[in-house]
Amino acid sequence: MTGNEVKLNYVITSCVRFPLLLQAMKSSLLVSAHNLDCLFVISSDGEEIKVEHLRVPQLLGIALSDDQQRLSLAAYHQVWDYQRITAPPALHASVQSTQGRDAVFYPCGSMTTGHLNTHDLAWGKDRLYMVNTRFNCIASPVYGKSFDVVWKPPFISALVAEDRCHLNGLALKHGQPAYVSYFSETDHRFGWRDGSSFDGAIMRISDEQPVIKGLCLPHSPRVNQNYLYFCESGTGRLWRCSEARLPASKSDLELVAELNGFTRGLRIVGEMAFVGLSKVRKAKDGSSRHTDMPLLEKQQDLRSGISVIDLRDGSEIACLTFLGDLNQIYDVEMVFGCNNPLIFDLNSEELSDLFHL
Repeated sequence: MTGNEVKLNYVITSCVRFPLLLQAMKSSLLVSAHNLDCLFVISSDGEEIKVEHLRVPQLLGIALSDDQQRLSLAAYHQVWDYQRITAPPALHASVQSTQGRDAVFYPCGSMTTGHLNTHDLAWGKDRLYMVNTRFNCIASPVYGKSFDVVWKPPFISALVAEDRCHLNGLALKHGQPAYVSYFSETDHRFGWRDGSSFDGAIMRISDEQPVIKGLCLPHSPRVNQNYLYFCESGTGRLWRCSEARLPASKSDLELVAELNGFTRGLRIVGEMAFVGLSKVRKAKDGSSRHTDMPLLEKQQDLRSGISVIDLRDGSEIACLTFLGDLNQIYDVEMVFGCNNPLIFDLNSEELSDLFHL
């Protein structure tokens, strides 16, 4: 499908199994595309996929609470908060776009943080956690100030807006921050840009110990059934390791899948992993860095999309392919219990007639 209404140049196609999978799961997929300032909502009627999008400036992280009632989006200088409407349709019958929808999320507020270059978002037990990449820390948005600091790596000496190590990924365990990913253990402004692409690591927060080193641009750490999963983006790989074996060397890791894209964005559901794939892009500032990234050798063969991997054997169950300008994916999330959700665009005129009582 092509997003003509906002003059975006993209096409999304799927294999035969993808719409069947979404319908069987009674779920819909959320994908952030930061280069297009869009959140994509992908659902299914069982035969074809349905694609909608809403504009969110420089969208990166997506977070859904465990009860699926709150949705948070990391925009350019704000964190947007949405709430799921579960009331009868009569409460919002004047809004035509809600007709036939099995889930509706409406924006109920935002917090202005300033440009933190917020990457991963995650809803914990009692608060929203965000990876504050610009200030090299894990933080929480709060009303009345830009953020509260929750934790910062021990090698970061000062709380300054210098993106020293490119902290990007966050994994929760039991509702608390457990692991982070970063590009390099550097403590000066944009230090991560200077070295090898293999300076990345995963750190365990509880003892502030790097548990896996020598990674090529890691992203998206996740904990599932006592395994740590993560994307080694610069190699196109998805890895896992038993938490009992951490810290581990790369030879101790189990390769789940090797894909033909920059792996970033990971949602694990049961025995399946939904993995975001992007093409390798040039640095926004025009500089040349990380020239030792293995994916650079096969740029022409890379694709953008979503690959669903069977965690039992690493095979691909289903896939989406993105064409055109839709080639930079950051995060992937699932909305359960609906095949036709509506997430209101912040600029929707219908919001003026939406009253949730």
